[in-house]
Parts: sequence; C-alpha cells; structure tokens
Amino acid sequence: MIGLYHPIKGDLFGIVNRLRSLDRDYFVVYSYRDNRYEVHNKGNRGNTFCFAADRLDERVVVKARRTRRERIKKLIEEMESENNALMDKCKLDTVKNIEYGAERAFSKGG
Repeated sequence: MIGLYHPIKGDLFGIVNRLRSLDRDYFVVYSYRDNRYEVHNKGNRGNTFCFAADRLDERVVVKARRTRRERIKKLIEEMESENNALMDKCKLDTVKNIEYGAERAFSKGG
C-alpha cells in the first residue's frame, strides 16, 4: 500500500467516465483507511470531498446528479420535505404509543 488513497482512473462499468461527463472536475479515489470509494471535485474550495460509496455503481452517478451545485435549492427543498414527513410520522407514533399506554393502564386499573 502506497499512501492512504488510490486514484481510480477507470472502472468496468464506466462510472468514473460518467462522473466526468457530468463535471470534468470530478475524480474518484479508493480510501484504504476507510475501505470505500470517495468522490471528489477539484472545483470545491478547500476540501474536495463530495461523498463516499461502498461500490462504484449506478447509485454513485445518481447521487452525483442529485447533489450537484445547480440543484442545491431543489435538494434543500427535498430534504426539508423528507424531514417534515419524518417529524409527522414521529408525532403520530408518539400519540399512538401514549394512547396504547393509557388504554393498558385504564384497562388494568378499572
């Protein structure tokens, strides 16, 4: 092992090339320390890291498209919508648990 990372220039499924077709500044490395692939972008200021993946497959390309700078407003809206849906589900689950607990308490005590 030489260094902590191994640059990935190409792969069987052409994922690296497909990433570069989205943005020429994308590059992929394999992290020996973390046993994962990392997608980076030279255009990022400071840290070039974008995201990590266990495998190089179609999901990497989909995630790169979904998280592109040009989509940031839409991505934030999607995340807020998902968070709101999760909060609503948590509230509903909490109400159900309270109702169930109260029902059990009153049925035993009565």
